Amino acid sequence: MSTANFQPAVSPTPIGHSASDALQLLVGPSAGAAHLWAQIRRVAPHFRTALLTGERGTGAEAVARALHDLSPATWRPFLTLSSQDSEQYLSQKSFAAPPPEGTLFLSDIESLSRSAQSSLLRLLRHRGPQSVRVVAFARHGLRPAVSTGIFSSELASSLAALRIALPALRERAEDIPLLVSHVLQRRAQALGKTAPPLTAEFLSAASHFSWPGNLEQMTSVLEALIRRSQGDPLTGSDLESAVEQTEESTARTVNEPRMVKLETVIQEHIRSVLFGCNGNKLRAAEILGISRSTLYRMLDAAQAAGNGDFKLPLAG
Repeated sequence: MSTANFQPAVSPTPIGHSASDALQLLVGPSAGAAHLWAQIRRVAPHFRTALLTGERGTGAEAVARALHDLSPATWRPFLTLSSQDSEQYLSQKSFAAPPPEGTLFLSDIESLSRSAQSSLLRLLRHRGPQSVRVVAFARHGLRPAVSTGIFSSELASSLAALRIALPALRERAEDIPLLVSHVLQRRAQALGKTAPPLTAEFLSAASHFSWPGNLEQMTSVLEALIRRSQGDPLTGSDLESAVEQTEESTARTVNEPRMVKLETVIQEHIRSVLFGCNGNKLRAAEILGISRSTLYRMLDAAQAAGNGDFKLPLAG
């Protein structure tokens, strides 16, 4: 897709629809949900940027929509952009007048190239009564990316002026029955099917399950149960079998061969290790089994390239 023809999905989000969906995913009797929702309500009327951190599948887009819907920009567009879409969208924008309005939600913000980061920084420098709001998600925050030289420290400071940590589902066990009921009804409606009844046994099993994939895993599991439902009430054994089914499907997808250059795989692995070490280069070099000088040369090459891509120097 050429950037000249790229059109991101624009989602006007009136309170009566998307705000209600976001609310159902974010509120509940748990302390984690209460703290999160209180923070959203407190900052939504005033924020310009927000950085969301946490595990994948913890509802980052729902939080971004809630921030948008409770802000003065609620009747303006809400744009959700993947990392690839963000690159295309930002690369085609000069951000001269008139600037975009509403709210941008950028997932995997740490993956942005340097050129896209510069475009986003120019956008944030524009001030006005209807300036665009930006909500970004970075699983580990931006400190590791800044430390390794692949992310602008100025942009990181701008985005992290407001930081919201998203709780994992295992920290929201009291919310699971409400979440299961809501997600089950929404997915059944989307699939044009009737949601199967839930037993107390099923809800208890769901509440005690750790949900390592968080809301994304819950959605996949419940969708699998809806598709194979014959109308019988769901039990604990149904949950167990659906979890196994979706895990097997995910494993098959992960194990499919990736037809990419070796250099790309090495770059991704080095980036992952650096993030896991919170930017500690000495520790990362030890884990990677390379000298610290080699790692530094790779990082210096990435900064010189200006796009965050690692180049592979001769080992030394």
